[in-house]
Amino acid sequence: MEIKAINITKSFKNNLALNSISFDIKGKGIIGYLGPNGAGKTTTLKILSNLVRADYGEAFINGINIKNYKIALKYVSALIDEPEPYDEMTIYEFLEFIGKLREMDKVLIEKRIKKLVNELNLEDINKKCGQLSKGNRQRVVLAAVLLPDTDILLLDEPTSGLDPAEAYDIKKLLKKLKKTKLIILSSHLLNEIKELCDYVILLDKGKVIAQGSVKSIIKKFGSGKGEKGLEMAYINLVRGKHEK
Repeated sequence: MEIKAINITKSFKNNLALNSISFDIKGKGIIGYLGPNGAGKTTTLKILSNLVRADYGEAFINGINIKNYKIALKYVSALIDEPEPYDEMTIYEFLEFIGKLREMDKVLIEKRIKKLVNELNLEDINKKCGQLSKGNRQRVVLAAVLLPDTDILLLDEPTSGLDPAEAYDIKKLLKKLKKTKLIILSSHLLNEIKELCDYVILLDKGKVIAQGSVKSIIKKFGSGKGEKGLEMAYINLVRGKHEK
């Protein structure tokens, strides 16, 4: 499993969203994609999932250029920009719809839905999505992302807007998934990054300003231990203190 970006650059009108970013991540685990609002995190994930095309540079999924998206995206599932399930569909209908879009076999769709209902504690699958709370709608969307059981997951703030108990359940599942999948987790929540990730890529103003293991980032740029150390590293980095 591998995600590789080479000098990815993207502008929207006069705004430079990504400025020649590069990284190469391999193997299983959760990679924290960390940065302030507007740093370019979501734009990166959109390029990796072919929702947006880069102006310059190249991206590869498992060695396949993302421009060959019909092949590359077979390995990827993404949760980006707080998508919503269709209100008029039941949970089952929505997940079945996603499975068909991903060209999954009907038997496999049934099997995966049954498994995800248990893993995500979904409500009655015959209940309409429009009747669900925000937390349960988020669970349904995450179930849709996990339905194809792809090797690589791109998750843009998957616990956003959830209460602590709901966020706990999602993080518990991610800890399980990281044992067999490669996950990019975009977030600005330092406690979440510290809890879930072993490796981080820090982005600011469209540039990668640091990357490495959580421990190495804290040692080089922070002070203190654990979440506090990561907080100081983050503050030092986004305020331009890139050298120690």
